[in-house]
Amino acid sequence: MAQRTWKWVCAAVCLAAGGPAARAEWPKHTAKPKPLPGVPGYDYRPSDTRPAPTVTALSLEKVILTPAPLPGQPLRKGTQMYQLSQPRLQADHCFLSRAAVAFHENGEFQISFRADQNPLPGDDPRSPLRPGERLDTGLQTTQLKRNTFVVKVRGYAGAPIAPGRPNLAPGAPAVVEFPPMEFVVQRGEPASKLFSGYSAAVEKYFPLIDRIEVEFTYK
Repeated sequence: MAQRTWKWVCAAVCLAAGGPAARAEWPKHTAKPKPLPGVPGYDYRPSDTRPAPTVTALSLEKVILTPAPLPGQPLRKGTQMYQLSQPRLQADHCFLSRAAVAFHENGEFQISFRADQNPLPGDDPRSPLRPGERLDTGLQTTQLKRNTFVVKVRGYAGAPIAPGRPNLAPGAPAVVEFPPMEFVVQRGEPASKLFSGYSAAVEKYFPLIDRIEVEFTYK
């Protein structure tokens, strides 16, 4: 008991001798904020990532499908059809084929096409692969179960096409542009798509739309 009392007396003497300076040396416990990483909140893209290619195609000249009126009947609504100048669009292992667009003078429209991701060779007459053709892109894509396709359609007025080199044709005004159409396509499962609706631009510029352009990529 005497020894414990003596230790307390020695500690009190030391504190008294040190004064405020000695008391300042005692540790102070403070809360430290959790460190945050300095990585910005953007989608990460490694430097060696190759962006998905974007392919485009122009249509042939419009085909007028307005039916002749029946005797004693009023004129039927005008209809124009557009087909692409090439049978398919290919972006790596993703294909867009059988694309066609119909515009009506009342503003209604229909956009249809077939989408394939890693199509399989076979006897399907609607397949984007040619008879006997096998998909070989030089990329490792067979492990991809699905992709998101992105399709854009625009309508041009006064758009002549240069035979063989449409990319060198004079510029033409785009009078119609639809919102991007995005959808998921499963590997080896073809998807036939039909988008329809009403567009004020189609109704306004219906007689001026000579050609359409389809732009295609994937994610």
